[in-house]
Amino acid sequence: MAKDRLVERFLKYVTCGSESRCELPFCEMVESDLRALGMEVTIDRVGPPCGSNGYNVIASLPGSGNPLLFCAHMDTVDPGKNIRPVIEDGVIRSNGDTILGSDDKSGIAAAIEALSEIVESGAPHRTVEVLFTVCEEIGLLGSKHADYSKLKSKEAVVLDSSMRGCIVNRAPAMIVLDVSIAGKAAHAAMNPKSGINAIKVAADAIAQIPCGNVDENSTVNVANLLAPGKYNIVPDRASFQMDVRSFEEETLQSHLLFIERTLADACDKYGASYAMEQQRHSDVLYVPEDSDIIRKLTAIYEKLDLTPRIESTYGGSDATWLNANGISAVNIGTGMADAHSVSEHISVDDLHTTKEIVLSLIRET
Repeated sequence: MAKDRLVERFLKYVTCGSESRCELPFCEMVESDLRALGMEVTIDRVGPPCGSNGYNVIASLPGSGNPLLFCAHMDTVDPGKNIRPVIEDGVIRSNGDTILGSDDKSGIAAAIEALSEIVESGAPHRTVEVLFTVCEEIGLLGSKHADYSKLKSKEAVVLDSSMRGCIVNRAPAMIVLDVSIAGKAAHAAMNPKSGINAIKVAADAIAQIPCGNVDENSTVNVANLLAPGKYNIVPDRASFQMDVRSFEEETLQSHLLFIERTLADACDKYGASYAMEQQRHSDVLYVPEDSDIIRKLTAIYEKLDLTPRIESTYGGSDATWLNANGISAVNIGTGMADAHSVSEHISVDDLHTTKEIVLSLIRET
């Protein structure tokens, strides 16, 4: 019965479209479901800084012992409108025209169903808080702008990974660079020597910057090289973006310094100039393997016949901003697969297992 109700809840959630920045209907649905449980609900109005019509939902269920926070995000990637899920052989998937939305509504459905069971049973439980965020998929914006004064928890579990049994305790700091090169326009046939080709400058710099796994702790990527203009004019403007990540802040800064020096050298070589803007996407995430939350999760996984694995990832999650605000947070798998694609799916068993993990943590006092 409870398992069927969990599936019904999940289906209700995924059919309520909530692409990033358009989450309002789903925010209202989640808020209503939490209020129906008698939880204390706070509307965290992060919509304006995130560019969203929605809001973060913060709620708490009083209990005994230290509070524990569960976090998941309410937004999805596109195509996430008019989702029509189907169930085949115990697996829930989309009809093939859209994503499913198990990223991350599997986490939300599991958490709220676990809370429902606790409330209905009247069983003893620890104090529980939830933070459901908007605009995670476009830069962790909801958790970045969240009002952390509304939260008391010092430990958190984020329900936003795919791998069963996985506990993500480590993620890199990430910087996004917007680079623009200023050269000098000239007619490419009549007077080419008086021009400074911004594409050549950008290409020279990019060729000197290692990409991919540049060391054991870091990755660098270059993308979106653009230089719009007429084909017969020496381009005076070029721009590109970079994604720089490292598990060590000192190493991250050394890569940034190298990139700046390389840009400066290329510009000096051709007589051009550059500008570079940095956007800090996230800080380093690290929760020690012997931490209390990881020990508890490991024990729960073993009871559920899951093989616990502590992993690092180069991907981002709301755990990063929770940690940056003094909450020791790990990210765990819900079993969702092929996220961000029209092949996305999740098994009913994995959905149920995620609910059981949350329920076991809630029962800890």
